[in-house]
Amino acid sequence: MRARWLSRRSLGLHVAVLLWFPGCLLAGWWQVTRALDGNGLSYLYSVEWPAFALIGVWVWWVQIHTDPNTVGAKAQRRMVADRSRAGIAPVVPERHREDEDEDLAAYNDRLAKLAADGRAKTWRTSS
Repeated sequence: MRARWLSRRSLGLHVAVLLWFPGCLLAGWWQVTRALDGNGLSYLYSVEWPAFALIGVWVWWVQIHTDPNTVGAKAQRRMVADRSRAGIAPVVPERHREDEDEDLAAYNDRLAKLAADGRAKTWRTSS
């Protein structure tokens, strides 16, 4: 629980929402004063800015409660389980290598191995 609220990532999100929320409310109040001075379009903006503030709080909440190490892992495990229950083996496509250089072939082999591995495909996955 403490890691969720006090990690480096979370502290950055806290600072962002602490700047975003009052900034949006301030912009909304400024638009209210402009609307009361006769600017008709500012009535719309005076409603939009508080909505942006609430959207920012919602994004902050979702980001705090999302674990970046497991994003997509549940769906990936479900897909692998469904494929294995159906008896579908991972398919590695055959390629023609006559026009590939050695580095490109090694890179393509690496991608094929990762695709057949069945692990979660996130940017945090290392090998």
